[in-house]
Parts: sequence; C-alpha cells; structure tokens
Amino acid sequence: MDPLMLLFLLIAGLTGVSTVKWMRVQRGGSITIPCFYDDRYKPHVKYWCRGYNVSSCTPIVHTDSTQEGKVSIRDDPDQQVFTVTINNLTTGDSDRYWCGVEISGASDVGDRVNLSVTDAPSGLSVDKQEVTGVDGDSVSVQCYYGNNKRHRMWCKIGGSCASERSVSLDGRPVLIRDDTENKTFIVTMRGLERKDTGWYWCAAGYLQIPVHITIKQGGDNEKLRWEQVLDAVLKAGTGVFYLICTIIAIQLHWTSCKKREPIREKQKVSLNQRKLAEEMTFIEQNESEEL
Repeated sequence: MDPLMLLFLLIAGLTGVSTVKWMRVQRGGSITIPCFYDDRYKPHVKYWCRGYNVSSCTPIVHTDSTQEGKVSIRDDPDQQVFTVTINNLTTGDSDRYWCGVEISGASDVGDRVNLSVTDAPSGLSVDKQEVTGVDGDSVSVQCYYGNNKRHRMWCKIGGSCASERSVSLDGRPVLIRDDTENKTFIVTMRGLERKDTGWYWCAAGYLQIPVHITIKQGGDNEKLRWEQVLDAVLKAGTGVFYLICTIIAIQLHWTSCKKREPIREKQKVSLNQRKLAEEMTFIEQNESEEL
C-alpha cells in the first residue's frame, strides 16, 4: 500500500477522525476541507479550530452554530463527514488547523491539517473541487502541479491510490495522463457507478487537494438536460416574440399605408374632376358672353 495512504488509515484508526494533511492555496482563493469521522461520532458536535493541538486550539466554527462568514462548516452524518470552507484566503491564514469532535467528559479527538497560503502559485490546484458525472459515463479532473516535480497520485479517501502507470482505482478503470506542457496531470475515471460518489484527492509529493465527485443517475441527468433545453428555448422564444411583434407592427403600418393610398388617389381624382368642371364652366360662360 502507498505510504501516504497507510499514514492516512493509521491516523484515522487511532483517533476516529481523519482529513488531508498538507495543503497550499494561493492568496485570494478558497478551499473546502473534508473531515471524516467514525460512526460513533455521528451525534457529536464537530468543529474547526486553529492551534498547535486539538486540546488547546481556538474553535472558529461549530456544527451546532448557524454562523456564516469567512469560514463555514456543514455536517453530513449519513456520509460521516463534515466539511469546512474557507473563503478569501490571506497569507495570515497560514497555520495548523484541526478537524475536531467534542467528547463529553473526556479529551476531544481530531486530526490536523497544515494550511499554507502563498502569493505565488500553490504548487497543486484544481479548477473546481465539486465535479458531477453520470453513472455509466466518465469524469475528468485536471490537477495543476506547476513546478512541483514530486510524485503525483490520485487517491480515493478511505480507498486506494493510483499513479500514471495505474489502470484502475478500487476496481474502477482510471487513466492518468501527464500533460508536461501545461504542467497538469489529467485523471479520467470511466464506467462510473453511484457508489463512486465521494471524496478524492490529487497529490503531488506531500501536497494534497481534495475533490468531491457526485455520480447521478442517467434519468436525473436527462431531466437536467431537458430543463436546460427548455430554459434555452424560453430565452430564445423571448427574442423571437419581440421579432414577431416588430414584423407585425411593420406589416400593420404597411397595410395601413396601402389602405390610405387609394383614398388619396380618389381624393386626387375628385379634385382634378372639380377643377376640370370649373374650367369648363368658365369657358362656357365666356363663350355665352361673346355671343
């Protein structure tokens, strides 16, 4: 087993809480960190704190609080994971943090994560930490490693790891391709199933970046596609409606003009006939006077 995975499982077995170990994020960005816990901790309050160890660190957010701000926390007992999201990161956020679980009448348990925020590129990043796929299909994740030349892997948290030479991950076909020109390794998972939903991570040396993959049923995706098509039709229909209204207005104006044209012609003819009658009357009068 990979040493990194072995360390992860060892710590999880000792404390009942586990998370990623080292993350480096560029200033101004955000990060979501998953914290996993044993089934026995489902009813317990979870928290995120900053400090040297879990017994003396300063809590920032708790799962029993609805406070939202720069740091937010959300517990998912069904999946036995709580997630912490930190936004608008600054270099002052660099420190040692803990995923903690409150234990009544005893010392709290937790796992440590080291977070470093830098002005320069982080050395390991992804476009987005939330990726969605469809069962039976495939998903791809691009892990940017920049100038980080260390060994690169793709791991499933609680499962195994795969490298560029691997062809599968926990029995699922996987392809890992290193794009050296763009300094990216691209992970493609194929033949997806609903059970593949979960947290994974990109790793380059000791750095890790977590990625959550959600696999939906084909019907769900088909419904989503139809909703997107309907939305597009409605948007296009609005433009078509205005175009039709413009055409109708032009047509009505043209028709109205055409209707007025015979009236003007009749008025013109009537005027000409009146003038002619007046001229004939004038001539007849002159001829009578001469006689």
